Amino acid sequence: MYKTKLNRINNLIERVKNDINLPIISDFLEWFFEKLDIHFNKNISNLKLNKWDIVFVKLWKNIWSELNKTRPCLVYSNKLSNFWNTVIIVPLKSYKWKININFNIFIKSSENTSLNKDSIVDISSIRQISKKRIFKRIWKLDKKYLNEIDSKIIKIFSIKKDMF
Repeated sequence: MYKTKLNRINNLIERVKNDINLPIISDFLEWFFEKLDIHFNKNISNLKLNKWDIVFVKLWKNIWSELNKTRPCLVYSNKLSNFWNTVIIVPLKSYKWKININFNIFIKSSENTSLNKDSIVDISSIRQISKKRIFKRIWKLDKKYLNEIDSKIIKIFSIKKDMF
């Protein structure tokens, strides 16, 4: 039933895309179809996610300067909170500008990290996502980064140590 509905919607989208020759409409319809595909798909990833795992996530098309596309992300929520259908992640992005920003942590590419280029953990882009967006576990972050990430998250949210 799910596939039938999705095929009907896809056919409708293709007809509309052909009738309306505006790139923005076409992009929106593709995004909408991807969203419907994941929404109607009842399969939730059966990956056992742990804090500090690096996973591939479909972040899709977002608004303005929000991070998008498929990219590696750090699972930040712990096992206790990961039993719901959502998880808190921190995206990784390539280290292009060689600028050290307060809320980024540099990770050098190597065989141990499975990253093909130098990257940063972009703490300013922390967010909660559906587990349906996660499709592959890559590796576990090295312990040397853990304290630095925790301290920067505490800093970005202005959490005082005496609060907990």
